[in-house]
Amino acid sequence: MKRYTGLALALGIAAGGIAVPAQAATTNLPLGTPCSEVRDTVGTQFNVKLCDVTDVDQFRTHLAASGNSHCGPSSLYNAMYYLAEHRGLPARVTPNGQRMDEYDPAKPADYDAATAWIGWLGYKAGMGPNGGGSSAAENREAFAAATVGAKEAGWTVNSAGVGTNNTPEFGLELAKRLKHAPVQLWYGRYSYDSSDLTHTRTGGHAVTVVAAKGDVGSGKVELTLHDPARSDDHKTAGYLDSQSSVREEKVTLYRTSIRVKVVPEQGEPYNVIRTYWRLIGPEYPGPSLAYVEAFNYFEAAPPVG
Repeated sequence: MKRYTGLALALGIAAGGIAVPAQAATTNLPLGTPCSEVRDTVGTQFNVKLCDVTDVDQFRTHLAASGNSHCGPSSLYNAMYYLAEHRGLPARVTPNGQRMDEYDPAKPADYDAATAWIGWLGYKAGMGPNGGGSSAAENREAFAAATVGAKEAGWTVNSAGVGTNNTPEFGLELAKRLKHAPVQLWYGRYSYDSSDLTHTRTGGHAVTVVAAKGDVGSGKVELTLHDPARSDDHKTAGYLDSQSSVREEKVTLYRTSIRVKVVPEQGEPYNVIRTYWRLIGPEYPGPSLAYVEAFNYFEAAPPVG
């Protein structure tokens, strides 16, 4: 794979708050174990699995706040890199700049370039120089910014969000979109008050979905995730300056309705009933409860003719 060595990369590095360091890691990392892709969404059961999906770490020395709030752009990066490698999407920072897939985030020599890309996507998603979160809609805006040149060259590029509240077959809809490329899953962290049976949102997180399996009408779906916040080397020496190995998280979602306490900036708090999908997995324990709220999907097709 061709690599660009001028790490300024025309990435708007100053605007994104990124300074590129010297690379510390010394060994290449495997992208993942061999697998075969599956795309089956016909009938009463669905099973979709993608292979060769990147799993970039969000925690990096030269991102704002060491990448603490870069789950959005990191999980977006995974989806975009798949579209670049497997669909040929020419994702670039500038219309005539270097393509995203000219770098390999698993290679130490390209670690800084991946960091710069994640920082730039965060910048385009509205994150400030000191960090701060990004929304699902803002990540779609970052995707649009990285595909301006592709659209000018005749590519058809789409992205959209699907919420849980008005999507009874959320798992099936996710699987249908996953057939084309990884989807970006958004969940909220909620505390529970047993005194009034309400949930209060205390934070959120974004991950990349690489597999989905379930039965239509069951209110249940099994997912495989690439979580940018979870890695085998987390908080070990040098973890902020090197890419970890690909790691898969197995979770199950269950459709449920909860009473959510909304605290507006003005006025009195009030409660609303919302339909979410409870996320349960061995790496997602309490005390907060994880409820999936939406996913982003991304599509790209080359010019015709």
